[in-house]
Amino acid sequence: MTKLTVKEKLGYGSASLGDSLAYTASGTFLMFFLTTVAGISPAAAGLITAVGSVWNAVINPVIGHYANLVRTRFGKRRPLMFVFSLVLALAFFLVFTNVPLRASLKPFYYGFMLMLYWTGYTGFFVPYLALGADYTSDYDDRTSLRLFASLFNMVGAMVAMVLPTLFVSFLEDLGLKTDAAWSAAGLTLGILSAASILVTIMACKTKDPPCVPSGSEAHVSIRFRPVKILMEYISVFRLRPARHLVAASVLSLTGYSMVIAAMMYFFTYYLGLGSSGSSALLLARAILGALIIPLTGTVSHRIDKKWTLVLAYLMGIAILVVLRFTGVSGVFEMGLFTLGVMLLTSIYWQLIPSMYYDICEYDLLETGLERQATIVSLQGLVEAVAIGLGSLLLGLILGAAGFVDDAPAQSETAVAWIFNCATLIPAVFYIAAAAVLAKYPLDRKAYHKVIEELGKR
Repeated sequence: MTKLTVKEKLGYGSASLGDSLAYTASGTFLMFFLTTVAGISPAAAGLITAVGSVWNAVINPVIGHYANLVRTRFGKRRPLMFVFSLVLALAFFLVFTNVPLRASLKPFYYGFMLMLYWTGYTGFFVPYLALGADYTSDYDDRTSLRLFASLFNMVGAMVAMVLPTLFVSFLEDLGLKTDAAWSAAGLTLGILSAASILVTIMACKTKDPPCVPSGSEAHVSIRFRPVKILMEYISVFRLRPARHLVAASVLSLTGYSMVIAAMMYFFTYYLGLGSSGSSALLLARAILGALIIPLTGTVSHRIDKKWTLVLAYLMGIAILVVLRFTGVSGVFEMGLFTLGVMLLTSIYWQLIPSMYYDICEYDLLETGLERQATIVSLQGLVEAVAIGLGSLLLGLILGAAGFVDDAPAQSETAVAWIFNCATLIPAVFYIAAAAVLAKYPLDRKAYHKVIEELGKR
């Protein structure tokens, strides 16, 4: 099997910058923007985020199903990636714009815009992930491909975590109102996201060649058939590796969404940091995630992907639990907290997508079907459910703890629960995720057996 070149991996990885910009910015700043800039209560903001995630969960299977059917002279994956990257860029601007509506109408506006946002994201992300499965079926090369994508992912995370606060502060210093500064930040991130996706579209022409349909493919029905889509996903979910990976992903991403969204509250109200201090810690997390990519590749090659992820989880859990009881006050503890969050949130994205790729060959062996887009869209479906659950849970906890959206300082109870949401509560979800991953059946040895059986056909 021909190994992928560095140029091919870099070309594929570019779109992960756009993926990370969209995912990280919404996860890190959306709740904060809605409560402190748009003036929406924490409970309502959590509900808005949950509604957007429910919509994302609904649209993921639809995109996954139809992404398997696309056949054009521009390829199978690129047309969807192009169209929805433009939708994402527009929604980026709209969702971070404080509209002059009555307070009672704002939740409806942001709920709708978040639906548009996740439609644009999912419409590009599902065919992009499926494109990675098309690049190669080599177990280790897939890991390497995703690690290159993770490098761009970390760069996107750095930009998404640092740019909004610093850019908004810079524009405010120039005399721009806070609302307008956030709109400008959203527009800038949207343009950067779409541009990075377009780079991958141009770079992957040989991996996504023209495929004008002929014969039976030319008559494939594109009518919306929800029952057929549901049955297709039930069929995929019956695969044992898929069930394990979905369960581990739901638990991991619920913990992820809580700790990522809680960080801004933690930095602001527990540590008392300003925009520059918060940006420094967010940047440090992203830099650590980028620096650890080569180590992730080395460790996963030696002990397999699932055990690498379990090891990272256990280390991150231990750090956050210890800090919860010892407290975070100095630079050393802040650094430890950043390291713990990185271990829990960064390595997931470096390894999990390639594990979904591996299920594609398992599915082909078991069913004889090629359903790459359907299988990888499970990851997006899981993200939608987990992000909504984590954000809703965070909003409910903050509301119950007495968080006041326009207060310069919070009560002791509110601050204590902010700390819990950034440490103990996510740790519980990651413990459960590590237990499920330990039983994941499709490791390197099992995957090679699948490839051998497919080669005999």
